[in-house]
Amino acid sequence: MSEGKILDIAHISFLDMIKVMITLSGAASAKGTLIRNAIKTAERISEIDYPTFDDYLAAVENATNPITMIEGKVTHIGQFVFGLQNCPFGPSIKDYNQVFEKLPDGYADFTAEFNKTSNVTDQFRVGEGAGVSPFCSVHQPMRSAFAEKIRIGGKKIQIFQLGCKSGGGKKGFADKWLQAAGVPKEVVDKILDNHMCCYSLKIEE
Repeated sequence: MSEGKILDIAHISFLDMIKVMITLSGAASAKGTLIRNAIKTAERISEIDYPTFDDYLAAVENATNPITMIEGKVTHIGQFVFGLQNCPFGPSIKDYNQVFEKLPDGYADFTAEFNKTSNVTDQFRVGEGAGVSPFCSVHQPMRSAFAEKIRIGGKKIQIFQLGCKSGGGKKGFADKWLQAAGVPKEVVDKILDNHMCCYSLKIEE
């Protein structure tokens, strides 16, 4: 552990909490608990309607957009595709690794569980290969659930998780959601060269 760095105990406790959940109840149960908690967080926010997509993007820029407020500023690449440069759980992972040098055992099983097809991954269009760590099971459903509280021109929007990149640089792609969103895998692959997360937004007809 390096000297002179004050670590966030909340970060370390959260990662250990996930480890305990996996140990006590298994990866599937732990996944369900984290996803349910993420969705419940979204239930507490108020609905908002942006007149146009440009207004939505302006709210991203000034950090008043609900999604931006939970994950940081995202870049609109074009064609409703977005790249997130920094994972919101990056500081948590960094702090934990400074203390314990590696993430807890069981995280790989948890991530594999999150990527399996399920009712909740279908409902929120997440996982399916785009999960690269247990934190994706919190972040991805929360973002999609927050999107359900947002309208653009009075119309509902949907988020499709297209891909993600681990802290070690490994990329994960959701072929199911790439196809559903009509975004070529090569486009997402290139975006993930300089971003940690990639998703698309669809305005429902």
